[in-house]
Amino acid sequence: MAVNIAPAYRIIANSADITATVRQRLVSLRIIDESGVHSDRFELILADHDPLNAIQLPSTGAELDVSIGYDGAARRMGLFIVDEVELSGPPRQMRISAKASPHDVTPTGITALQTQRSRSWPLNTTISAMVTAIANDHGLKPAVAAALGSIQLPHIDQTNESDINLLTRVARDHDAVAKPGGGRLVMVPRAASKSASGAFLGQTVLAPADVSSWSVLDSRRPPASSVIAVYRDHAKSKDAEVVVGSGEPTRRLPHTYASESSARRAAQAERDQSNRAGRTMRARLPGNAAFLAESRLLLTNFRPGVDGDWLLTRVTHQIDSSGYSCSLEGEVPNS
Repeated sequence: MAVNIAPAYRIIANSADITATVRQRLVSLRIIDESGVHSDRFELILADHDPLNAIQLPSTGAELDVSIGYDGAARRMGLFIVDEVELSGPPRQMRISAKASPHDVTPTGITALQTQRSRSWPLNTTISAMVTAIANDHGLKPAVAAALGSIQLPHIDQTNESDINLLTRVARDHDAVAKPGGGRLVMVPRAASKSASGAFLGQTVLAPADVSSWSVLDSRRPPASSVIAVYRDHAKSKDAEVVVGSGEPTRRLPHTYASESSARRAAQAERDQSNRAGRTMRARLPGNAAFLAESRLLLTNFRPGVDGDWLLTRVTHQIDSSGYSCSLEGEVPNS
């Protein structure tokens, strides 16, 4: 996979271009792009060796708009909000850590998605309605995949629980991903490698010559051959079961669902998660800003047990004295 030689980056801090200042003192620049609800992160380490010409300390809450790439063709990676500044030595250094802004516009303000609150969601609230209500509360635009939007939820009590934690619970039950970003509140199927609009996030093909190092770890316990979920059959006023799959080992979900369809979806989600868990891939290679969490990777000509389709769950972009590199982590997708 051919890339240019000279890494490039651009950093805008509160609308001011600080790239030249950073370039004089750069130790390392790192962006971590993760699937799921985890906030993407940006970390910048600068040499702080000259006390007479000290770097101005950024304030927490400062906005950093970051782009990376090669030879001036840098790709925008997003807007990040500074949440930690650390000074250390020797050697004297400044570490600036920032998390992705859910709004990704200027000014952002501070999100309340992690603030605990209490309210009830009535029976048969759809996922689309829940995401829309929460998005509206926080000034975001809802973006829900069509495959999830019409799913009706059981009665849910949100008691001293943040909105993002609630969405994470709902997403987990349906093998989905809930995540704020780019001014939107997104809910999409996990491992589908699709955006909320249904667009495919893309696939990159890699051969052994493309990577610096790689590993595949298989630590799986036996996947669930069948999953049992219980739901309340209101017509018969009793609990009933649905079974997804067949044979042993069997897993039984601990919750009672409001309908047969919601129980079946939860059982299918658990079976899909079980089949993915435990088999992981790691690779390190020259930097490429096109790598994204939730996109696909096709490994070819490595060896049996390694070759095939992988879902990227974590991508780390790093620029330092060695150049621009990427570290990839992945798992086996559903299909």
